[in-house]
Amino acid sequence: MSKERRQYQRIPLEATLSFQELSFHKGDVPATSSYKDVSGGGLLVDSPRAYPLGTLLKLELRVPGWGRYQNHFGPVQDAEVRPLVALGMVVRVEQMDPGGYELGVKFQNVYPDDLEALVKFLEASAPPPSL
Repeated sequence: MSKERRQYQRIPLEATLSFQELSFHKGDVPATSSYKDVSGGGLLVDSPRAYPLGTLLKLELRVPGWGRYQNHFGPVQDAEVRPLVALGMVVRVEQMDPGGYELGVKFQNVYPDDLEALVKFLEASAPPPSL
């Protein structure tokens, strides 16, 4: 089990994620999960099954409220429902209970504008530092 050091502040959010392993054969049906927290570098997510370290996943994050931080040209209402689509790599796998796993997924490829919007959203959503 890899324990990659976190370089980003993670923020818990109520949002959904669908993910599917990238492969050259017909893959499994995409899994859907609510994720535990997200940062500018990746996310922590519950998964119904384990994936080997290094597995590439196609991610579709539905993050309520992040759309207003995007530089978009289309209708504003479309930005709020458009998912953030990214490529992620599994860097941590931990069994949580007899039927579930926790995956640490590091972003590998995100549109630069989308990543910038996500980081701005996370900074605005971060709880104030405790003294």
